Amino acid sequence: MEEFGLLKNNRLTYLLLGIILLIHLGAFLYRANIGPAETPDSGEYFLSAQNAYDGKGFQSNIDGEPFREEALTRRPVGYPFLIYVMQRSKVGTIAVQTGISIATILLCLAFLKRYTNSTEARNIFLLGMLLTPSQFIYSTSLMSEIPFQFLLTCAFLSIILFINTNKPKWFIVASVILCAGFFTKPVLYPFTFLYFFVSAFYFIRNKKFILLPFAAIPVIAVLTFSAFNLSRTGAFEVSSIQATNLLDVNAKLVLYQVEGIERGDSIIDSLETEADKITVYPERQKFRQEEAKKILFKHPIITGYQFAKGCALFFVDPGRFDLATYFGYDTKNGFMNAMAAQDKKSIFSVFSTMPLGLWMLLAFVLMANLAKIILFIKFLISKNKLLFEKFAFTLGILYIMFVSGSLGVSRYALPVVPLLLLGASLAGLKKANTPKVSAC
Repeated sequence: MEEFGLLKNNRLTYLLLGIILLIHLGAFLYRANIGPAETPDSGEYFLSAQNAYDGKGFQSNIDGEPFREEALTRRPVGYPFLIYVMQRSKVGTIAVQTGISIATILLCLAFLKRYTNSTEARNIFLLGMLLTPSQFIYSTSLMSEIPFQFLLTCAFLSIILFINTNKPKWFIVASVILCAGFFTKPVLYPFTFLYFFVSAFYFIRNKKFILLPFAAIPVIAVLTFSAFNLSRTGAFEVSSIQATNLLDVNAKLVLYQVEGIERGDSIIDSLETEADKITVYPERQKFRQEEAKKILFKHPIITGYQFAKGCALFFVDPGRFDLATYFGYDTKNGFMNAMAAQDKKSIFSVFSTMPLGLWMLLAFVLMANLAKIILFIKFLISKNKLLFEKFAFTLGILYIMFVSGSLGVSRYALPVVPLLLLGASLAGLKKANTPKVSAC
């Protein structure tokens, strides 16, 4: 790894780790004083925990307002359960999340040590984390990104450990963690089926039939929870948010480009009004899905463009919205909406009102994101023997990118940042390097 000669200093490792810990502490103290960063999603998570505390179960219906089946399943139970365990303390919740964020970083450093004692590799990983502002932002936000990141990282590293050590316990751990990940963010549910079929193929081919039931654990969890939702709402679904997002996000972004923001909002609002007139919940969800598909299929080129743009932003977005919101800058102009609508006037308005310091930070983070991608690609094309690691890291990253789709921004990429940085850190390993099995 000669090209990274400037990163060979062992002291730099301690310096970077110290800075990361100090930023975590500073972010926590800052938000403990003024309150955790919140979004509309945060309110629903907290409401779900409050309803559970009041004996109404984990759901986000509001007392005094009309009951909606959507609110029963919109938010998965994992993150509200964390808030519930913390006695609905917002400061307590972000304290735990700060610890989880640090634990993820330390876990990845320990994983790196299995492959190399290279100071450069550790420093590349730590520098990459330091140049990921969303890591610190969401560790002190009432959002599920940091717990989900930890679970996703643990699951993929456990799968790799299973392949490298041939110890069944790691596969069982991975299956259980994937269940926890699914209950934290429902976007993971399609992956559980892929996980089952790939694992089943591997076990049948290698005559490890005893592990087949463990491969089915995540799928069983998904099907059981969907059946539970069927008993509550009449719809066999993981979450109501998927149909809602298909219309209110994916279809809306296409309409923004076709009709403009104002007209796009008007069309979606009218469709939601029509949906609300349907009293049977499964039919209401079906209406949303069908109307969204009509819009998307009517404009296939624009739909593909929006998806491709989201995939690109997934990797390079420096997190303007996250940083601006976190530090209280005005975000009402809606940069992503303006981008979707290709509204040059609105885009210029957003940039012209950004403080110089934010401009500089975003430019620096953007360059860092490009460097991460370049190093990860170098890892993929390197001649070392880490074929399964390359496959696992790439699968995790591309899966989250794909399910994020048109919404691909820094927040949605955050769960796979550790996988991306692990690959980038291993980019310089020589051909002969292989993981140290004895380390586990």
